[in-house]
Order: sequence, then C-alpha cells, then structure tokens
Amino acid sequence: MILVLVRNELDKVLKRKRTYISFILIGLLIPFIVGAIKSGGTTLEKSIYGQLSDSFFFIGSLLNGYLATYIIVAVLINHMPFLCTIIASDIFSGEYSRSTFRMYLTRPISRAQVLISKVIIVLGYTSILMVFFFLYTLIVSTIWLGTGELAVFHKGILFLSNDQVTIRFIIAFFIANCVMLTISLLCLLISTISKNSVTPIIITISIVFIGTAITYIPIEIFKKINPYLFTGYINSFLKAFHDPIPWSHIASLFSICFIWSSLFIWLSLLFFTKKDITD
Repeated sequence: MILVLVRNELDKVLKRKRTYISFILIGLLIPFIVGAIKSGGTTLEKSIYGQLSDSFFFIGSLLNGYLATYIIVAVLINHMPFLCTIIASDIFSGEYSRSTFRMYLTRPISRAQVLISKVIIVLGYTSILMVFFFLYTLIVSTIWLGTGELAVFHKGILFLSNDQVTIRFIIAFFIANCVMLTISLLCLLISTISKNSVTPIIITISIVFIGTAITYIPIEIFKKINPYLFTGYINSFLKAFHDPIPWSHIASLFSICFIWSSLFIWLSLLFFTKKDITD
C-alpha cells in the first residue's frame, strides 16, 4: 500500500510546475556565476594570496573548477532552504485547499500511511535537488575552469590535492543534505497545519533566519543553545574541507538533525491525524 501511495504522490509532484522551479533556477544561475568567477579570477586570486604575494613567488593559478564549486556552494547554501521547501510547503496544504482529502481519506488507508508516503517524497525531492546542486555546479565549474588543487582557508591557506577533493565534496554533500532534510521536514510539519501553501515557506524561512542569527550573535546564552539547533549547522559543510576533518562535530550534526527530524515527523503525524478534513 505504501508503494502505491508513494507512486501516487510522485505522480502529483511531477505534474506540478513548481516542482521544476528550483532546478531551473540553479540550472540558469550556476553558469552565470562560474562565468563571473572566471572573468574576475585575478581579483579573486589576489584576495586568496593576500600578503603572501609579498613574500612568495607563485607559479600557476589557484583558480579552477574545484575552487569555483567551493565558493558557489558556500555562497548559495544559505538560500537552499527556500528552494528545498517548495514541495514540502504544498504537499499537505495544497490538499487542504483543493479539498482532495475529503475523497482521498475515505479509502481504506490510514493517515499514517499517507503521511509516510508524503515524507518519502519530500525527503527524496530534497536529496535529488541537493545532488543536482552539488553535481551540476561541480561539472559546470570543472568543464569551464579545469581541475587542480583546492585552496581553502583553515588555519591559514590549506591546499587539498586533486585526489582528496572529490571525497571532501561527497562528505560536504551529506552534511549539507542532512540539514536541508531537517528544514524540509519542518516545512512539512507546518504544511500539515496550514491551508495556505505560502505560509509554511514563510514560517520555515523565518525560523531558519532566526536560528542563523543566533549562530552569529556573540551572546553567552546563544552560544549555549546553538549546538542544539539544527539551524546552527547550515554552514557546517565547510568542515569537510578542514584537515583533519572534525568527525565529532559531524557526528553531533547528524545526531541533532536526526532528533529534530524525528520530532517534526511525529508532530506532523499528531496534527494530521487530528485534522478535520471536512472544514
């Protein structure tokens, strides 16, 4: 029964135009940014070298597809929560507004099964979008700018060899995807309550904004609660490019995101099972 429900949800998602908005935006934006990085490469390299150029003579260029991918992901990662919640925001509220649940839930299926099928679709959509974001950026950047060593800032300038970079980007993807899955489930939770598809996005992005602000405001109480907020880990994918990789921090990230995600799913089930679909 779950497979039938998942297939049904997938059919509905694929027929919606909003499903493809995020992919189209990323598809158009990434080549534009890569082109801008290529044209402004001299300025970028000067900012990376900094005062080292006064003491050392550099041969070759640090500007390559790996560096461009690193910069693009670092810049756009804070905007991905908006793109990841486009489907989650509508997956319940859209059914409420169209009154399709009145017919849908008269069949011999439980609300828990319906919820599980929608959770699977939301998690799948978010993961596919993040894979597309990372992989598409990496492919476009490396084709346009080539490959080489990746220079990142960690206790000065850290150079990662060509054979290390791919593994680091894979680890970075799993870290970033874990946080985005949690954010999508938060939006799904709000969607189980709201009949308006825009409201879940606004509330979710507002929560992410407040949580991110807590991360950067140097107040003692914020420093104490920040490790327990999933919003404090949005930029943690950068840890994948440290040497050594802080596995304890990454383990904490996965634990916190799992706890919050489980809570969001449980609350979604609670609200959905009590929801009056006739009003």
